[in-house]
Amino acid sequence: MVVLSFVSARGMASSSFIVLPSTPAASACLPLSKPVAGGGRQGRRRLSCKCKAGDDDLAVRRRLHRRDVLLGLTGVGAAGAINLGGLALAAEPDSVPATCVTVPVTDKVIRCVSADGFNCPGVYRPEDVVDFSALPPPNGPLRVRRPAHLVAADAEYVRKYEAGVRMMRDLDASGDPRSFKSQAAIHEAYCNFHYKVTAAASRTPEIDFDVHFSSIFAPWHRMYIYFFERIIGELIGDTAFALPYWNWDAPDGMMLPPIFNDASSPLYDANRDQAHVTAVMDLNKGPGAENDLPLCTDDACVKENNLSVIYRQMAVDTALQFHGNKFCAGGTPGSPGSLENAAHTAVHIWVGGDMGVLGTAGRDPVFYSHHANVDRMWHLWTTTLGNQDFLGAGAGTEDDWRDTSFVFYDEKRRPVRISVRDVLDAGRLGYTYEEKETLEWRDKRPKPATGIDRPARPSVPAALSFPVALKKGRKEYVTVERPEEARASGGSSKTAPEVLVVDVTIDPCEYAKFDVLVNVPKGQEARVGPQDSEFAGSFENLPHGGGDGGGRGMGRLTLTYRFALRELVEDLGCDQDRRLDVTLIPRAGEMVVVEGVRVELCKDS
Repeated sequence: MVVLSFVSARGMASSSFIVLPSTPAASACLPLSKPVAGGGRQGRRRLSCKCKAGDDDLAVRRRLHRRDVLLGLTGVGAAGAINLGGLALAAEPDSVPATCVTVPVTDKVIRCVSADGFNCPGVYRPEDVVDFSALPPPNGPLRVRRPAHLVAADAEYVRKYEAGVRMMRDLDASGDPRSFKSQAAIHEAYCNFHYKVTAAASRTPEIDFDVHFSSIFAPWHRMYIYFFERIIGELIGDTAFALPYWNWDAPDGMMLPPIFNDASSPLYDANRDQAHVTAVMDLNKGPGAENDLPLCTDDACVKENNLSVIYRQMAVDTALQFHGNKFCAGGTPGSPGSLENAAHTAVHIWVGGDMGVLGTAGRDPVFYSHHANVDRMWHLWTTTLGNQDFLGAGAGTEDDWRDTSFVFYDEKRRPVRISVRDVLDAGRLGYTYEEKETLEWRDKRPKPATGIDRPARPSVPAALSFPVALKKGRKEYVTVERPEEARASGGSSKTAPEVLVVDVTIDPCEYAKFDVLVNVPKGQEARVGPQDSEFAGSFENLPHGGGDGGGRGMGRLTLTYRFALRELVEDLGCDQDRRLDVTLIPRAGEMVVVEGVRVELCKDS
């Protein structure tokens, strides 16, 4: 064990920390050869939790572990990891360093398990499955998805939309795979660990599968809402019908759209957080006052902060940052991209109720308009912003990602096999997005905070050893070293940008969030907010659990998340500095453990 203490360049706050002998989590990025601060990768026992909607305690019944006591938490262990469906879980003490076991995910290697009150939706016979590519392509004009807050003025459209959802609900008792209940259960099945990767495919014992925390997130949800939309069009006899998108990325769209707030409408869900249904959405939701974060006093400030969140989500350079890592059937932690971790999760939490838990999210009709906008964000990232999806080995291989496939029932009640390569272009699926409002977030690049005192002789905080349990009201400080090649060239490039990598272990049943600041002197955190360059972003977890199955016996999850640094380093003028000072500010969650913090160069291949 080595204890190090540094004072950062340019008079930034200093930090001390303990470097433990470690093996960083495997990554498609390029790690430092000698990380200054890394995660201790030692073994730990597997723990379990019971997640069930309505329970007073979502994260109870965990076994004590000697190391947990040392960390001051129940159910928190060391930093070793094995994988469960792409999500690293607590490993036994004799576990080996993590490596990714790549599985080409197809409908032929995963299966749904009905158990504990949950019945798998849309059961089909393999011989009945048809390939999407064999079906006639869409003909006629593109279906146009319009902003949800604007369609309220189109009474005929709203009537059709409500009629379609009402007809889907009328099918609930029939067992028809097109029923609203069956469609909602699809999300629960794929997002609450009811699907398994077979033992033969994964070369490990049968493991849980989840479409979150990897690059499968965006294409799977595009497939899901595509068929949902087509089913409504079929039921109402209008093949041109398109879902409205909830454009929470525009100031005028940062409230629940009115069409979803009529108690007499089938689009209504009484379980939503009633304090938020008529309020301006806050994508930075959290107990900020308890953590000395600057608070907004008016809606205009909240909207500006929201636009900064969207900017950070979209202003990433690589598909790895945007989509997340490949799905691994064993070994490495899951790794969500900015598309999943940022506004997507914040909107779920803000709406609350059914939307606030993965197992029940699909039961709220606003879910589908929310995800239509998540899909639009992907569409904008590749079209308007000119970025490219995976072209090389960053997602396993290009073919592994593009050949990922699932089976959904279509509007004709046919089980259809559809792959990622089928859905990379929205136009080929027969729809597009109406863009009537300016993309204001494009001009919201954060600026360095003003009024920060940078003492010439900063105090040195207490030593920080990984893993460290985050506690609300207590900030954690660590100094990390930047890659030499980035310093030598005065900053990183768009093809291999610098990212701050944080390995974190969480309770999957618990809402958790922490903010990350860079080069903010200790005690000055209250002067930095989402509109400032020093605010690197937030990690946020949308709870599993809920639904009919209740989230059976989940273990703790270890995830890796990347915070973009290229523009931050440039804007703060520290492109040639050797080190960066990082502040972790817990905002929610009682079971959050940071396993390591480091800087890497990140590229897709």
